[in-house]
Amino acid sequence: MNRFLASLLAGASLACCATAVTAADAAPGSWVQLFPAGKTTARDGRGPFDAGDRAWMETVVTNTKKLAGSTEIVIDYDHQSVFAAVPGVGGTAKAAGWIKELQARDDGLYARVEWTEAATAAIRAGEYRYISPVFLADKTNGRLRAIRMAALTNTPALDMTPVAASTLFPSHNPTGDSMDKILAALGLDAGTNEDGVLAAINAMMTSSTAIAEAAGLTKDATSEQVVAAVKAARSDKKTIFEAAGFQESATTDQVVAAFKSKTGSPDPTKFVPIEQVTQLQKDMKTLQDTLVGDKAEEAVASAIKDGKLAPALKQWGLDLYKAGKDKFETYVASAPVLTGQQLAQPKKKGEGADALDDAQLVVCRQLGIDPKDYAQTIAAESAA
Repeated sequence: MNRFLASLLAGASLACCATAVTAADAAPGSWVQLFPAGKTTARDGRGPFDAGDRAWMETVVTNTKKLAGSTEIVIDYDHQSVFAAVPGVGGTAKAAGWIKELQARDDGLYARVEWTEAATAAIRAGEYRYISPVFLADKTNGRLRAIRMAALTNTPALDMTPVAASTLFPSHNPTGDSMDKILAALGLDAGTNEDGVLAAINAMMTSSTAIAEAAGLTKDATSEQVVAAVKAARSDKKTIFEAAGFQESATTDQVVAAFKSKTGSPDPTKFVPIEQVTQLQKDMKTLQDTLVGDKAEEAVASAIKDGKLAPALKQWGLDLYKAGKDKFETYVASAPVLTGQQLAQPKKKGEGADALDDAQLVVCRQLGIDPKDYAQTIAAESAA
């Protein structure tokens, strides 16, 4: 036994007093109260014991850490670590949990406990409800000196908070105000029990999963991803509604009906059937050809009258005008005025170049056409 422990034991007595700790739930890494602040007396009459104020409990934490050294402080079942060797008691002294951290608070001394699976199941099943610290206290005034260990038990000596209530919400400040804030955040009434809290949390988790899947995401999507997807969907909705001529306050059915009406019957002031467009194009082509023909007749007749074109070349003049108005006008502008003899239509002498009259020969010279070729063209047209 080291000197520190010896000095503690010299003026202290070993005691164990159970503290009420109901266990409907034991969360891993949860905080439980080991000892209440101030003075308290055990139900069997021992005490009073005095944990002092927060400053003194900080000293208790320091003493406890020194006493434990590198060994973690055990929480067993029914103090079997202390009494297992007592004849008639027996036990295996299995650990129910391990104290990972101690903390002094205004209302008492707290421990962060890592429960075993078996202890967690027992607490939730209601097989164990309270926690009992084994501690060193001053023999003369009952002042708390250090914590040796603790145990799960159903026979508490001290009147303290049940385990279940202490461990439901692991917190560094498990006060009533904090619990009320948690309940308010979940939308629950003050005093809602554990089952109500768990039901609310499960409902929130189910809702968040449903929202993520509705947004086209996986159920494990983060809140940031869900928010981004919802914003994108709302932006798309706004664009679609505006395209249909509606505000966002309109219903989806109204927008769908608007799109169906647009696709079902086109606006007659904006659309024309393709058959009518095709027929209109044909009519326009016919009208255009007629107008060009009329202008060609007028232009050729004027050229013949002015002596710029021989009457025998009327059809050629019409074809030239239709092929290109500028070409015809260029020819007429550069053609000499024909004489009366040239404008006459003499009889053809044969089938060769000598079959051409004087006017036709003049045209051949002006256009650079071989008279024989032109004579053959005229012969072919006559035969046709």
